[in-house]
Amino acid sequence: MSFNSNTLIEKLVRKNLSFLRITTFCFFSIIGFFILILAGTIYLDYAKKFGEDSSVWKANYVVLNKKISSLQTFTGEKPSFSEDEINELKSQNFVAKVGTFKSSQFPVKLQVGGIAGIRGFSTDLFFESVPEEFIDVKESDWKWKEGQEFIPIIIPKSYLNLYNFGFATSQGLPQVSEGLFTKIPFQLVLGKGENQKVYQARIVDFTTKINTILVPENFLEWANQTYAHQKHIEPSRIVVETKSQGDENASTYFEQKNYDINKDELKNNELTYYLKLAFSLVLFIGLIIVFAAIWLMIINFQLMIEKNKHKTKDLFLIGYNINQLARPYLKFSIIFMLMSYLISIPLVYFVLEMIQEKVGKFMTTESSHIWEVTAFGLLIVIVLFIINKIILTHSIKRIALKD
Repeated sequence: MSFNSNTLIEKLVRKNLSFLRITTFCFFSIIGFFILILAGTIYLDYAKKFGEDSSVWKANYVVLNKKISSLQTFTGEKPSFSEDEINELKSQNFVAKVGTFKSSQFPVKLQVGGIAGIRGFSTDLFFESVPEEFIDVKESDWKWKEGQEFIPIIIPKSYLNLYNFGFATSQGLPQVSEGLFTKIPFQLVLGKGENQKVYQARIVDFTTKINTILVPENFLEWANQTYAHQKHIEPSRIVVETKSQGDENASTYFEQKNYDINKDELKNNELTYYLKLAFSLVLFIGLIIVFAAIWLMIINFQLMIEKNKHKTKDLFLIGYNINQLARPYLKFSIIFMLMSYLISIPLVYFVLEMIQEKVGKFMTTESSHIWEVTAFGLLIVIVLFIINKIILTHSIKRIALKD
């Protein structure tokens, strides 16, 4: 058929369009896409960081140790975890996995030469380690193998704060940023007497989740055998990954066992759980609104097709094919969907700018995920259009081929 013939079909469709229904569809589509894109972007930009107080310690982990009694102080008995206790903990329904701390059993001395205005000093230290799967740090930075004389270290961020806002201020020394601190080379003197060796070391990251100095687990196992000649010591602390941060069974179990735990960690994990759940619900609601609005448009077009079924049948009989008859409906549907989607994007961007202005004062993001989320939104538009095409084409085909 000619171009003019297609124009006539389009005019027929346009004439039967309901302004109120199309306006309602566009309004709810804009709201749906707005909620979907905004919630997705905020979740990726901010919500995932709420429970992550450290770049090296994941959010849903808690550290356990046994409380020290007065009797243990006098007897010298160490409050450690037995194999049976660890296995019992692993069997709890709220536990995903359990890791044990290993502690250094040999003397450690840290030496720092003068650098960037900081006087050289030395101090005694201790090391601990946890399984590598519990640490979120660059794999290339957290590797050690036997024979290697460089040791990567992770320290609590509070140590840096104590230096900058306590020691440096009182001694008239320069304050040091995290970036510079990770570039300062250290020397570690391990062991004593003839069984003593000097290693090079550097801080590769910081943690605010645990107050200890971490080294790679395989290094500490080797060092304990080499410098303390000890093969196995029952752990005095363990780290637990919980399955459900909102499950109060964990807190109850720890209290019953008289385990010492930072209750703020459980509260933060629970808050993070509900926060992520809330964002998931908002995303789901946005998606439901978008689908409902698109379904409203599909029903509107189906009513138009049903209203014009006799004309559709006649046009099919005089030579129009199914695709030609469906094209005007599909053209208007994709125009309305894209228009709603595109209008929602600047609205989302405007709101994100307002959020960044407020939240950016205490939480920074390396880059926004808005374009990834908008690309996902566009994918939804395409999927909905395909569904719309299948439904409308089927409706026209059913009418055209009906005897």
